[in-house]
Amino acid sequence: MTQTAIVAAGLSKRYYIPSPQAADPSAGGGFDSPARRRWGRHRAPSGTWIDAVSDLNFDIVAGEAVGLIGRNGAGKSTLLKLLSRVTRPTAGHADVYGRVGALLEVGTGFHPELTGRENTFLSGAILGMSRRDISTRFDEIVAFAEIAPFIDMPVKHYSSGMYARLGFAVAAFLKPAILIVDEILAVGDLGFQAKCLAHMRGLSRDGTTVLFVSHNLLGMADFCPRAMVMGAGCLVFDGPTTEAIGIYRRMLAVPRTAETPVVGRPSHELTINGRPAEEPIECQSNDALHVELVVDQPGYAPPADVELNLVIETLDGRKAIHLRNDLDGTVLRLGSGRTTLTIDIDDLALVPGTYTLWLRVVRLHVASPVIWDTERLPLVVVGDQRWESIVQPRYRFGQLDGADRD
Repeated sequence: MTQTAIVAAGLSKRYYIPSPQAADPSAGGGFDSPARRRWGRHRAPSGTWIDAVSDLNFDIVAGEAVGLIGRNGAGKSTLLKLLSRVTRPTAGHADVYGRVGALLEVGTGFHPELTGRENTFLSGAILGMSRRDISTRFDEIVAFAEIAPFIDMPVKHYSSGMYARLGFAVAAFLKPAILIVDEILAVGDLGFQAKCLAHMRGLSRDGTTVLFVSHNLLGMADFCPRAMVMGAGCLVFDGPTTEAIGIYRRMLAVPRTAETPVVGRPSHELTINGRPAEEPIECQSNDALHVELVVDQPGYAPPADVELNLVIETLDGRKAIHLRNDLDGTVLRLGSGRTTLTIDIDDLALVPGTYTLWLRVVRLHVASPVIWDTERLPLVVVGDQRWESIVQPRYRFGQLDGADRD
């Protein structure tokens, strides 16, 4: 019978934000104000509430590896803190079955005045482990973290990378039933990240439930069959990771609010094969592709050489095509008024499927750097979707028997 590791039902968390007047010392709302001294019993009536997490409902089966993705501020870290019992929900509940090992922030759970050795035993004791059990795994923890020369140094002297290595090793090697890992692994170098992913795969195979937050979409797609997408504190999608990444990337293409300008992006028009970019782009595997980007800059804009990028990606974030004019020596320049930049691909050579196409304009100049992207557009390559590769070159099979070779 399948066991459940985590059940969330109506899980919500609200935070109170005081009004600017209540938080401004010059306005009589500082730390010494009467309003601040009465904070424990009476909240300022002019403050507001924000829903960091709102009405989440999901189940995670024991042994699953589940990714969690979303914009910064989407509520991912709050959800992990609720599941780790770092904070309590405002409404709803989350049932967690088994010992939880959590790596949420650099130094979480470590006392800065204690050494790495002392913090390791302290963390194990908090998890309910005996001193003997911790001792049997201590050498593995130190070897994995690669900090043996510093294990008896107070952790307040550790770098962020050392913190991350020891924190992950403690969380992962104390055999938790559920391992919760936030984006903290980004602190480590690439070699350490790869080692952590390999270790988490081993834990998942052995039955440990892993909930993994990362902006490394390729690593998540490789490790997690299932992913949840969060937006504005709500659960937007829960399903296959490749679909989740596609939804997340489309969310990134939409500004947070209609009033949010895209810094440095001038007025522009994008057409694909003569059709406006607002229409779906549909083509065959070996079709040609003609892209035009018409940029309209103010009359005072000085001429400037730019780097034009064309990127076509799979829905899980893998780059199928990335073209740059500076790599083949072509010089492109934007000035005042209207300028049309073009890209021609003679043979797209993509297998059938759905992709994302977008352009990036870059000007690397110390005094006035420019970088802006066009909207991300769906590109549908029609045809037989049995292919497992990304590229579909023109090809043919043949056979030569012994007589033909002679």
